[in-house]
Amino acid sequence: MTVFTNSNMKFMNKNLSGFAKKGLVLVLCMGSMLSCKKTFDIQPEDALQQSQMYQSIYDADGVILGIYGQFVGLADKYVLLNELRGDLLDVTLNSDTYLKQLSTHTVTPDNPYADPRPFYKVINNCNDALANFTVMHQKKLLADPEYYQRYADIGILRSWMYLQLGIHYGNIPYVTDPIANVNDLADVSKFPRINFDQLLDQLIAFTNTIPKQYLDQNTSAASPTLIMATSTYPIRDGVSKFFIHRRSFLGDLNLWKGNYLIASSYYKDAMETASTNVSSSDFSISLYDTYRVGNDNSGRNTLLTTGTVNPWQNIFSNIIGESETSFERMWVLPLDQNYGTNPFINLFSASAGYLVKPSALSIANWDNQLRADGSIGDRRGPNASYKINNGKPEVLKYTATYNPLTPLTTKTGIWILYRAATLHLRYAEAANLQGRNQLAGALINQGLYTDLPTKISTYNGVNDTYPFNFDASKGTVNGNWYRNIGIRGRAVDQSVTFDPANLVTDTENKIVNEDALEMAYEGYRWADLLRIALRRQTTDPNYLANKIGAKFDAAGNSSDAAAVRARLADKANWYLPFKWQ
Repeated sequence: MTVFTNSNMKFMNKNLSGFAKKGLVLVLCMGSMLSCKKTFDIQPEDALQQSQMYQSIYDADGVILGIYGQFVGLADKYVLLNELRGDLLDVTLNSDTYLKQLSTHTVTPDNPYADPRPFYKVINNCNDALANFTVMHQKKLLADPEYYQRYADIGILRSWMYLQLGIHYGNIPYVTDPIANVNDLADVSKFPRINFDQLLDQLIAFTNTIPKQYLDQNTSAASPTLIMATSTYPIRDGVSKFFIHRRSFLGDLNLWKGNYLIASSYYKDAMETASTNVSSSDFSISLYDTYRVGNDNSGRNTLLTTGTVNPWQNIFSNIIGESETSFERMWVLPLDQNYGTNPFINLFSASAGYLVKPSALSIANWDNQLRADGSIGDRRGPNASYKINNGKPEVLKYTATYNPLTPLTTKTGIWILYRAATLHLRYAEAANLQGRNQLAGALINQGLYTDLPTKISTYNGVNDTYPFNFDASKGTVNGNWYRNIGIRGRAVDQSVTFDPANLVTDTENKIVNEDALEMAYEGYRWADLLRIALRRQTTDPNYLANKIGAKFDAAGNSSDAAAVRARLADKANWYLPFKWQ
């Protein structure tokens, strides 16, 4: 499928040539690439022939950046589907019927938020790029490292989108070849649908074809044309934060499938990034803290909420390059004037559209936390994850830099798709299901140094093996994990306890609770609840119904609470209608 007009490609080639010779700012190219999302309706006679597009590495890079430009257009849809269908986000008086349908799980086939086509349009462009990268490789226009880095990035990005489609729709068509008209996917006879479990098998089989050495993030040595830093937005910070984080996604994919040991291995590799990239500038200030949820006690490289100033909200502020946020962020995309304005402003800001808001339940979750000093409240909540604006609660994670009295340039921001806390909670989930309950609890609570009795992870009385081996000891030579402080150690300095009579389930429940406190509104919630619900279909078939129903209980809406519980008691209602708009 060809998606660039001649004029777009001339502009792209001009900018990419300048970039190749002079290192010009790539964001300008990315901004131009956004016009490609308007080209799905271009007639074939108006489109540039494939033979004219993929002639050099700069053409390949331009296509990749164009795809990411389109991908950013999914940001608001991604967050709404995953949060409004969950228990932490609610509608406002400004919400339309379709948003209310998402919240109450009464989605009708004409609901535009349930239209899968935006995802498939980007997927089809990924298919086209992958096919043409392979042709370029065969023609020796891309050397092996150049080809596999680009193929891995777009292939895994495509898999990420397919995973989202599976989570929300259940049965979907899985297509890996480019097609002339994306609307043809509506024809079930031509493109049969597979169930979610089959989809997971297909995605894992595809990602297993990628050579292992290309599962690490792009580096300047492997992909210099794509990873050059820019003065406007540094898409390289030691390792790329701009492109999808590969190993964490593969961990998630295997977590969904139930391959818990494989998932743990991918997560552990990502958690050990600082140990394997010691020469990178990303780790020049502090080797130990990158992706480790650590604290170096310097006051600079910390996200501890226990001081007078609470730096935790800095994770989500539009500030690039600070060491503590660099240690936390793993996959980040810019939302600025080059991409159009931040779509979350209109969704969340009480000074703008204010279409959705923090649920009463999500606010109560933070308000009810007990801190070590005896005070009540979790500082990840007020003025961090949300704030009160003229009496209205609004999500702050996407609106911190927005000021309605300033020009449009304040409608900027970042979209964080993965971060270290997410990584640790996912790892804890997988480890718990393999009997490493104490290890999972340490990562949730005060960290490995505090919560591991021997400071080295053990299992059945002996030192544990990969991927469960952690050394948090202090001494002449410190273990790599001695500064890990845990999710709650960083946030509330107060541990949760676990029921020894029901250890695996109770630990999993505590992880889900911590997910809500740490990652509310970021686009994880529906997936988290669905994954647990699928796992507990026989032991707790009403798990999902009760979790979502609690949102309406907390808001004092007993009628919707009862209706939602009844609806979600039927697994068929866990998924959106797959209706082509």
